[in-house]
Amino acid sequence: MNYVLLARSNYFRVRDPKRFERWCSYFGIEYWTGKEIPDSEDLAYAIAADNGEGWPSSHPETGHEFNFDEELAKHLDPRDIALLYQVGNEGLRYISGHASAIHADGRAVHVGLHTIQDLARKEFGEDVVITDACY
Repeated sequence: MNYVLLARSNYFRVRDPKRFERWCSYFGIEYWTGKEIPDSEDLAYAIAADNGEGWPSSHPETGHEFNFDEELAKHLDPRDIALLYQVGNEGLRYISGHASAIHADGRAVHVGLHTIQDLARKEFGEDVVITDACY
């Protein structure tokens, strides 16, 4: 079996829609548009990576690695936060999940499914047994 990743975002506004659409096309990122921002007529974008590899980490032409979060941040409207979700699996043998919140100024916060173990340990104590389900 192969490990497969799927990725999707929430809706967010961008600084320059045409430039953002070219960027998405270059990296093979799907996008949708809609008027999804509450109390706003602004066009918003949601992005997805349905390539089995999740969010891109290298340039398609050069192969040089890059930081997806930092590159996306350059496009974001500073009024919005882009939430990036990524889940993966190898059948039911391995599952993983990760979420990021990205701001236009380059700041980001990240959380993984494995975080639940730390929360459970804190809530239920050190005496309980918690085995891994995510890798």
